[in-house]
Amino acid sequence: MNKTVLKTVLGRNKWFAGLPPELADGILRLGRVRRLNDALIYSVTDCADGIVALISGQIRLTSFSVSGEPSFLVLTSPGSWIGVTSALDGRPHGYDAFAIGETVLFQLSHERFNSLAGESVEHYSAFVRLLCDHFRVTTQYLIIHRNRRPLYLLAHELLRLADRHGKRTKNGVVIELRLSQEDLAVMIGVGRQTINRLLKSLEQDGIVTTSYTSLTIQNVKALERLRASENPDEV
Repeated sequence: MNKTVLKTVLGRNKWFAGLPPELADGILRLGRVRRLNDALIYSVTDCADGIVALISGQIRLTSFSVSGEPSFLVLTSPGSWIGVTSALDGRPHGYDAFAIGETVLFQLSHERFNSLAGESVEHYSAFVRLLCDHFRVTTQYLIIHRNRRPLYLLAHELLRLADRHGKRTKNGVVIELRLSQEDLAVMIGVGRQTINRLLKSLEQDGIVTTSYTSLTIQNVKALERLRASENPDEV
C-alpha cells in the first residue's frame, strides 16, 4: 500500500499527526500492512505482538464475563491504534481484537516497537502519550456510564458511531456496521429488552430507523438534544 495513503489515514489520529517527523517516518518505514477477513487479530491472553492501526474495515474489541457473556464491546475507526498497553508492559491484552469483514491493518511488530521506543526518551514518551490518550477516553467512558441513564447512553453511542462510521445521505446519517441489538446493549451496559424498547421509542419519534445491516439517524439534532440533557427521561 502506498505510504502516502497510509500516512493520510494514520494522520486522522491526533496522536500520530502530532508525532515528531522522524518518529512518524520510522513507524511508516518499519510497519507492515496486513489484510484480514473475519479473523482474530489477537486474543485476550496474547501479549507482546506490537501495536496495530486500523486502515480500513472494522475492528471489534470484546471482553467476556466468567459466564461467557460479552461484557465490553468497542468498535474502532480508521486511524485508531490498539495494543499499546501490552506493547509497553508485556502483559496480556485482556480483550479480544477481531477483524470484521475485509480489513486492512498496519502493524508495528513488538521488536520494532521496542527499537523505536528505545531510541530516545522523546520516542518512548510519545508512546506513553498514546497510552494516556486511551486512559482518558476510558475514564470518560466510565464516568458517563456511571452517572447517566440508558437513553442518554444510547444517544451518546449512536452519535459517536455516526461521527466515526456514518455516511450522510438524503435520508439521514447511515451507520453501516454489522451491529446487532445485542451489540448495542453490551456497548451501553443494558439488557437486550431495554435496548429494543429504547430503539422502538426513537423510531416512533422519527429519530432513527433500523434494519438488519444498518441504522439511520434521521434527526441528528433531536439525538444531540437527548445527549445534552442532564436527566433524559427513561423509556
